[in-house]
Amino acid sequence: MTSTFTPSPRTARRGVAMLVLAGLLLALPGTTAPPAGAETPALAVPYQLVVDRDVHDRLASPEDRYALAGGCYTMQADDGTWVARDGAMVIDGAEADAVPFHFQPTRLGEYLIAANEGPDDSVEGAWWDVRSYLTRLSVSTGGQPGLPAVTAAVQPSLADTPSVRGEWVITAVGDDADARDEAGQAYEVRSQDSTLLGTYTFHHVPDDDPTDDDPNGTACADWPEVDTNTEGRPSANPAGPAAEVQGFFESHVHGMAFEFLGGEARCGRPWHPYGAEFALVDCEDHAAGGRGAVLEVAVSGGDPVNGHDTVGWPTFGYWPRHDSLTHEQYYWRWLERAYLGGLRLSVNLFVDNTALCEIYPIKRNSCNEMDGVRLQAERLFELQDYIDAQSGGPGEGWLRIVTDPAQAREVINAGRLAVVMGIEVSELFDCSEFLDQPNCTIEQIDQRLEEVHDMGIRQMELVNKFDNALSGVTGDGGATGILVNWLGQRYTSGHYWDMQTCAPTEPGHSHEHDKTQINVADDVPDGGQEEIDVLAGAILEQFAPTRGYAAPAYSAGPHCNTRGLTPLGEHLITQMVARGMVVDPDHMSAAAQRAALDLIQDVIIPAEHERAHAVGRAPIQPSLISSHSWGNDEIYQRIYSLDGVIGARTASADRFVDYWAERRQWAADLAPADSLFGLGYGADTNGLGGQPGPRSTPAVALDYADGFEAPVGGVTIHQHTSGVRTYDVSVDGVAHYGLFADWFAELALAADEHRPDLGGGDAIIADMLNGPEAYLQMWERATYGSNDCVTDGSHLQTEDLHALVGGNVEAFLTAVGQPLDRDGAAYTYCATDDVGHPVEARVTFDADGRVATVDATPVWALPRD
Repeated sequence: MTSTFTPSPRTARRGVAMLVLAGLLLALPGTTAPPAGAETPALAVPYQLVVDRDVHDRLASPEDRYALAGGCYTMQADDGTWVARDGAMVIDGAEADAVPFHFQPTRLGEYLIAANEGPDDSVEGAWWDVRSYLTRLSVSTGGQPGLPAVTAAVQPSLADTPSVRGEWVITAVGDDADARDEAGQAYEVRSQDSTLLGTYTFHHVPDDDPTDDDPNGTACADWPEVDTNTEGRPSANPAGPAAEVQGFFESHVHGMAFEFLGGEARCGRPWHPYGAEFALVDCEDHAAGGRGAVLEVAVSGGDPVNGHDTVGWPTFGYWPRHDSLTHEQYYWRWLERAYLGGLRLSVNLFVDNTALCEIYPIKRNSCNEMDGVRLQAERLFELQDYIDAQSGGPGEGWLRIVTDPAQAREVINAGRLAVVMGIEVSELFDCSEFLDQPNCTIEQIDQRLEEVHDMGIRQMELVNKFDNALSGVTGDGGATGILVNWLGQRYTSGHYWDMQTCAPTEPGHSHEHDKTQINVADDVPDGGQEEIDVLAGAILEQFAPTRGYAAPAYSAGPHCNTRGLTPLGEHLITQMVARGMVVDPDHMSAAAQRAALDLIQDVIIPAEHERAHAVGRAPIQPSLISSHSWGNDEIYQRIYSLDGVIGARTASADRFVDYWAERRQWAADLAPADSLFGLGYGADTNGLGGQPGPRSTPAVALDYADGFEAPVGGVTIHQHTSGVRTYDVSVDGVAHYGLFADWFAELALAADEHRPDLGGGDAIIADMLNGPEAYLQMWERATYGSNDCVTDGSHLQTEDLHALVGGNVEAFLTAVGQPLDRDGAAYTYCATDDVGHPVEARVTFDADGRVATVDATPVWALPRD
């Protein structure tokens, strides 16, 4: 390691370290308790990462109420009788007559209890069974005059369909509902209104039960669910939670967008308490054979006369498709397949648009964008809980929502998927503008920023479709631009985009412009590239009333929006940086993007270095990302020069290889010398964009014959089947999110074919597997401060490091900042010893992620200023 170092007297850094140590040293690794009275999701749901026995490794009786998940059990009542059946009626019986029930989690500790009614013969190729559901019956008896009616519970029966009366809350008997006993224990089973069904012990029925006569192979009903078609599960990094991470990085996805635009514009949802049969369904307005699907026809080129196959699960005759923007593509089991294929870090952006919501005629949710953000945040935590419920209990699922880089590092090193929450809306914090008059104040911005930060939001864009009080927008091009400008921009702001022919710029800024609008002088705006982001334009075209005014006639391109970054936008960026949040300039006008990066580079960074020097701490380095390539080449290059990260917009594998090669060169030319290059991908799934289509003429197609290995995690990926529909990425493209596991493999094939000079498939996969680490290092610099060996007189002492022995990763980084280097579970820092001599300090962490040792080696050869 080569560096320059200037020793100095002790500074206030030691005091900072000790203060942080006092508050964090004794905390569990990566765990933060929520403040009392917290109401927003991230504060109300504490971060948990639990390692427990695999829920599928069944004990004779479940050790806690969560271990029932997905299992087959008989039920013995506390009076010694067993739950049996007489047709559809549930009766008390002997052990030999006990019904084996499948326990399907709907939420944590809540279940559908299903009996096996034999194979489902209604669908050719079905491997699942028909089920009946233990359901509480009740009768209402009229009360005396003037008194309320009385509802009396009666013996439960087996119903054909699940319902709220068949959702059962199961708790351990006693004061602790979550009590755990591997020897087995009794449980109370109650309905949703807390009516007690009874007290039971549960007895596991193994899959090879000799009394089983079900031709599908199990005594219990085989539950209809999407398979991941994989072998193996990722294991934890043996280097521990503090080590460097690897995996693929999704920088821009809208997993909870089933709730946006009023909640009825998209069909299906990522999960449903009752499973795939209820989650993967078409929209109600697509009835009559799909001929009512006006929006689907507009955005996906559907047939308005003949319609489309509206059946989702299990046949999927029409959808999901890579080019269908109104049908669910982010079902939780599809996401799990992508995770098993190597995805380890994902930024889930909450998205909404007031104008499009108000224009779209069908809705059930508020059209206020910040209401949409709050609702989608709740839904994401519900999804995390749902996955936990399937996995054996709180904190045990493969998906974990994280709010700081130490949590994310711990999650990924545990072999799981870390999810960061973000925002992409047009009226962030209700900061719209009308005729250039802002509808928010600095005080309101500060209050609302604090709210979303408490909610757990860590990455934000300032603008999306329309100019707002924070920034001008880069706009949409082509025909979509006409519609968005004419029917949306004017509707929200009272004016059109002020796109002018860009003025001549200095060398190096020739591509710094916005989306070129259709005009008389240019034959084909924006090079004739087909617009991916068409949903906004389609909604406006189909449902917006004519406004009674003509769109402006623009001069020749390239075009630049005259509206740039406003003083309110400058204030927001400054406050985001102060909170360690990640700034995403995507969708901002070129002028606004340039002003934002000027602000960070010329004002925020110098001021922060001065403050850090004054108090002797590691300076904060603002985090910058272009999450889905909605900017211009100059901005992408400046982001690299400021040690930021880029997530390239997904495309066919061949085209994405070109994006990789270009960004790789930019990073090599412009990023700081010690910067790690890692490339993310911004799929925009479930939002406003299509997914990668199939490769046009691949020299070698992906071979599914023997499966293929995920590049990280040790999982074997096989060709995917959802229900009875089999997918091939070479034919279907990324029809749903699970096929990103296949797309990752296609990238390697495409790079071998097109860029062997850069190292081909091995090189692109290596760079993409560095994506999470590059993002986390950037986020660490923004959260804990960055370190180098020239810190303007602010230096770390070895005794400060020794004082932190026993602390967890988060406590350590908060106290001393990001290391200069990582090697497995060892971090390297420049420090001074007790007499002021420069040393290289090596800090090692144990398997639990706590500081174990600090070794300091004198570095006499380091040059001095």
